[in-house]
Amino acid sequence: MLKIKIEKSFKKDIQRDNQSGQYSQKDFELLKSIITSLQNRVKIDKKFKRHPLKGKMSRYESIHIKNDWLLIFKIDAKYLTLVMLGKHTQVYQKFQ
Repeated sequence: MLKIKIEKSFKKDIQRDNQSGQYSQKDFELLKSIITSLQNRVKIDKKFKRHPLKGKMSRYESIHIKNDWLLIFKIDAKYLTLVMLGKHTQVYQKFQ
């Protein structure tokens, strides 16, 4: 099982999305379930479109929790690092 590291940006993002009212408790439960699967190295269903990122973000991967709600993360030998959470525009804006 991987240990979880949470970056400051992810903490801010989850707080923002929780307060926005755009996402239901069910959405956050799905997010938690996906994080647990990643932590335990369980294969993620293809419908979540897990993929590596390119360019400046090539060290990271992305999973579509919902159509326009992305989890950006990094996995190494010991850690699952939660980097960002948000819509495409919010996530990619931070890397420009």
